[in-house]
Parts: sequence; structure tokens; C-alpha cells
Amino acid sequence: MRRGNGLSLALTVLLTVVSIGCAEMRKGPYVTPTGDGTEMTINWQMRWTNTCLLEWGEDGGYSLGSAYTDENGNTYNEHQHAYTIGGFASGTKYHYRVTTSMGEYTGTFRTAPGAAETNLKFMAYGDTRTNPDIHDLVAEAMVSTYQTNEEFQTFVLGVGDLVSAGDVEGIWDLEFFDPRYENIQTMLANVPLVSCMGNHEQSGALYAKYFPYPFEAGGRYWSFDYGPAHFVMVDQYVDYSAGSSQLAWIENDLNSTDRTWKFVFFHEPGWSAGGHSNEGDVQDYIQPLCEGYGVDVVFAGHNHYYARAVVNDVHHITTGGGGAPLYTPDPDYTPEVVTTSESNHFCKVEIEGNTLTFTAVKPDGTEIDSFSIAK
Repeated sequence: MRRGNGLSLALTVLLTVVSIGCAEMRKGPYVTPTGDGTEMTINWQMRWTNTCLLEWGEDGGYSLGSAYTDENGNTYNEHQHAYTIGGFASGTKYHYRVTTSMGEYTGTFRTAPGAAETNLKFMAYGDTRTNPDIHDLVAEAMVSTYQTNEEFQTFVLGVGDLVSAGDVEGIWDLEFFDPRYENIQTMLANVPLVSCMGNHEQSGALYAKYFPYPFEAGGRYWSFDYGPAHFVMVDQYVDYSAGSSQLAWIENDLNSTDRTWKFVFFHEPGWSAGGHSNEGDVQDYIQPLCEGYGVDVVFAGHNHYYARAVVNDVHHITTGGGGAPLYTPDPDYTPEVVTTSESNHFCKVEIEGNTLTFTAVKPDGTEIDSFSIAK
């Protein structure tokens, strides 16, 4: 059975690559943040060596700047392009275009608001692996959300398990970057994805290749400010127990920020509703920091459903309904769990001054949970 499953997976990847092999653009283009709110990195991967032209501007004239790009130049990063553009005004929409020998590819992004801004909207979801058709339905609803209200064209917070086998490049082609799933690619081209690593990203080598976030040395963790909020990405596959470098960094980072709202995100939840058991290190080491430094919401995935637990006024969200096979949550798994839903979904967060409004919705718009926090 193991050999058969492996052969089937390999054949599926091969057939997919062959079916889309005529397309020169293998992945992207898509946008990733640098941590500087006035910059953005444009990423893409070609199927063969090609020099490309990247242009950008405040409209479709792309008049602000341009650059020719070459691939990164080593075997592992084969035909991968990445170019950081910056010097932009805060809270402003920009357009970009990648021109190759065979075509043009376009997208947009909005820069982060300044530190004095008191309002912010963003979306969150995770565990998109395995079923790109379902992921595409979730992405369609997310695209509709930011197209209807441009204030949501900020970033998407991801909680990992983007693909089912993260060390296999063909799986990324099949499950995440396949151009046939137009809603996923539209979202990636127009809204930066800020996703932590899940266990299915395996070694994390390809994850770091495709998402070149400014990680701290020794791990895949970092933080960033966005308007009135501060976000901390935790790497659960590097030690974060007592005495570890990562835990000391997390505490110093939370202690140093002056932003009103604070969020922490990682893959494996400390409080959830069964399936994978609760992560003890989150309860023992992350939760005390959340309580001590005023973290408002913790995002995780790993369990393929929606659940919310509240622990000493910290909301723990399990948002694992992005496309992986759904689990059945147990609403009585722990007393901290206040609501669950066995559904594909994504989350919307809206901050207006001293009030945060959270909503979890299915792709058809059905609300499955909501709550507010007042500072």
C-alpha cells in the first residue's frame, strides 16, 4: 500500500506538470512582505531560463519604476525570481506587471498604513493542503471580500500546512500554485500571504524558498507591525520551551512593541476541539506571555475545522478549514472551547480604534462565529 500510494502521488504530480507544462510561468507572480510597510517583494518561478521585466506604478501605466530580473542562479532555486520594490507611500494601492518573452502577468498590492492609523482589516485561514478545488472556493470568497471592500486588501494571515508534502516541488505546483485554480492565484497576486510553517511543510526548505520572509537567525520566526497592530509568527519546529532562544525573542518582541493590538500565530494549537491533541508547549510557554503582554488573539490550524477557545481573555482560534480533509470537532473537548464548526471557512478581523470585530464565515458567506473585543 505504501508503494502504491507513493506511485500514485508521483504519477499525479507528473500528469499535472505535463498538463500545465506549456505555460512558461510555473508559479506566480505573487507578493510577499518584507516587514517594511513601504516595500513589497514580487516573486515568480519560470519553467526555463528567462530575463523578465518588472514594472510598477500607481496605475496601469506602471510609471514609477522598472527593473530587469534574472533567476536566482542556483540549482535549488531553479528559475526562481524575486525582486523587492519600495519607497512607497503608506496605505496606498500600487500596480505591477511582469513581462516575459511570451506574455504579461499583472497584480496589485496595498502598502501598510502608518503607525498612527487606528483602523485595520485583514483575513486569516489555513490548512489549504490536499484539495485545491475546495481551497479555490475559499479563495473565491476571500477575493470577493477584498474586491467588495478594498480595506481588506492588506494581507492574509496563514497558519501553515499550505501543501501536503512540502519537500516535493511538484506538490506545490499541484496543490498551491496551479494556474487552473484562478481564485487562489488571483488572491496571491494581489494580497500578500503571511503564513507560518506547518508540519506538512516538512523540512521547510521549499517553504522558505517561496516565502522569503525576514526570519530571525536560527528559525522561521519573525514579527511585523501593520498600522495599529503587531503580529508575531512562531516557529514550532524550532525549540520554544523555557530557556530557548526563540522564547526569549518572543518575550522581548512582545515587550518592545507599542502597538495597541497584538496577535500571535503558529500551526499547532494550544486549545482546540480534538483531532490532534492540544499542544502543551503553547499552554506552558506561549500562553503566559500572551497574558503578560496583552495579546488579543492567537491563530493556529492543524485541526481541520473551526474552533474558538478563550483562556484568561485570550482568544485562541483554530482556523484549519482551507481545503484539507475536514475533522469533526468535539465541542466538549476542553472547557475552554466556546464554539466549533466542521466547515471550510476563513476569518475576517476588523479593527476600528479601540474595538476589534472578528467573524468566521463559510465560502457562501454563512457566519459560523463572531465576537468583539473592546480595549
